[in-house]
Amino acid sequence: MSDLRVLGKRLGQRIGQEAIVVGRITEKSSDGMSAEVTTTDDARINVTFLEPLENVSGYIEVRGTVKSKSTMSCNKYVCISTDITNNFDTNSYNTMVNIRCAVGNELQDAFCSD
Repeated sequence: MSDLRVLGKRLGQRIGQEAIVVGRITEKSSDGMSAEVTTTDDARINVTFLEPLENVSGYIEVRGTVKSKSTMSCNKYVCISTDITNNFDTNSYNTMVNIRCAVGNELQDAFCSD
């Protein structure tokens, strides 16, 4: 999967495609197979997982397929340590994602040319 990071409010632009979203777990289902994640831009999305989440809290990076403007099916996730997120600047992260989306493949071509 390419590193296609999106903000939660733009998830609907990627329906049927892969995406990466970062956010905080705000609610987890009793069976651990799904969770509500509040993204860095304060959108609430529902994520379904391949296996139950155990002892997961705080920030998470979700990689998966976008099912709707507020739903993702997770293929892989990474829990982000509180050591990192204590000073995590969501505004700077959101700016970086917006710039990356605006520039698109031109940025990748500039750094990954043959």
